[in-house]
Amino acid sequence: MNTSGFINDVKRHIVVPPGLPSKTPTVAAWQEPAHPTVSNAQSPILPAEVDIVIIGSGITGCGVAHTLLHHQDASNLRVTMLEARTAVSGATGRNGGHLVSDSDSLFSALVNSVGLERTIETVRFSEANLRRLRELITQLPEKERDAVEFREVTTTTSFEDEGSFNEAARTVQELLKAVPDGDLKYKISSSSEASKKFNYRDVAGVVEQHGVAALWPYRLMTSILAQLLQKYRTRFTLETGTPVLSISHEPVVSTVYPYALLTERGMIRSKQVIHCTNGYSARLIPNLVGKLYPLKGTMSTQKMGPQFPWMGDRISWAHISKGSYDNKTGYIKLGLYYAQQNARTGVMFLGGEAQKLDDLLTYDDSFVSEDARSSLCMAAPMIWKDATPVKPLKVWSGTMGFTADGMPLVGQVPSSLSDRSGNGEWVAAGFNGHGMDKCWLSGEAVARMVLGEKHIPNFPKAYVLDEPRIKSLNPDIAAETLMEHIV
Repeated sequence: MNTSGFINDVKRHIVVPPGLPSKTPTVAAWQEPAHPTVSNAQSPILPAEVDIVIIGSGITGCGVAHTLLHHQDASNLRVTMLEARTAVSGATGRNGGHLVSDSDSLFSALVNSVGLERTIETVRFSEANLRRLRELITQLPEKERDAVEFREVTTTTSFEDEGSFNEAARTVQELLKAVPDGDLKYKISSSSEASKKFNYRDVAGVVEQHGVAALWPYRLMTSILAQLLQKYRTRFTLETGTPVLSISHEPVVSTVYPYALLTERGMIRSKQVIHCTNGYSARLIPNLVGKLYPLKGTMSTQKMGPQFPWMGDRISWAHISKGSYDNKTGYIKLGLYYAQQNARTGVMFLGGEAQKLDDLLTYDDSFVSEDARSSLCMAAPMIWKDATPVKPLKVWSGTMGFTADGMPLVGQVPSSLSDRSGNGEWVAAGFNGHGMDKCWLSGEAVARMVLGEKHIPNFPKAYVLDEPRIKSLNPDIAAETLMEHIV
């Protein structure tokens, strides 16, 4: 790989501001069928004035709304959630359906960048998110709980080459030494064990992660939204089909509701605004451009053939090989495939990225490139024994949010980022393709910040958005961080 060429090509893409979410996105299997009452929820008339506007209806926005509405100090707050498309139609409704942690893979790099103490905070936080989502699932009515299809699994990450496997094993040992009492347990398995136990083809070895799960994220979040809309109908509204076109701060017009959000359905004024739009965040927070950028992922559903065993009730998979980039063609292979098998149907939900950089570093989820489609169609027989090449049942794309330093951005949005006066804007975004173990409690944290809490116990300091961190983020760092993920 030509390093300087790759960095320049990435920078050229990530300094382009994202546009509005597409009105015609690819259709994700997770979102079929759509939730009957939540998917297109909308008030007859857009509320004129509310206390808090949440932009985005994914897992982060749901975490914000749930916290605000349940908080004992916010019993009179009027909250509106604005969603450009249908409810939970962004990354939460398009992802891999994994409830796993990436603490093991990130541990050494994070220690080098933020220190051991702050890295341990991120490990604890990831595990706390898994516990919190389990708790939320137990609170659902039986019918909705069953529909979420939550199941405890062992997630297995296989490595094609010996060097990467040895490095992963070393990082796991470092993690276990620093956090010996964590919820999650790890085991290093040999090549022969990987083949026998998990049906992998030719790999150097596997890192097993125990204490994790798989689930149907769209159904979980739409069920939670349905509960909130029912319980708090007098002070909570969900406005789908309501993209925000612009935000202005107008204290001269209204000192009580200084924020004016122009949408395709008219104007709504608010005391405070919370941005939960992940890869789209820089559209409304303009100086996040180059610091937080969209990266489009690709997912599919596939039948694995008659010889492939049904293992989805106990196992999920990830397969890692060396990534690559061709400077001449712009073709990039991230080297990661991830999968879970539906325990009831045997259908595999398989994702991974190999396509032109132009098609990867974009917010546009209205199409799947032929390169990405072809890569997913050919992946299964190369990863697993007994997998038969078949035409996918469905292929779709989804927009994730990646940050320059590889960590989420959570906190108050300063004027240096928004180009607006006022101190009532907040953000929780940039989960770098691994939001299920970070988003919900990040939403809870930013909601508590909005309500005046100065210190959120157990929230990672490394994720907090402050001026020193803002100044450290730039397109060069972003491109280098992405390159590290590939190489």
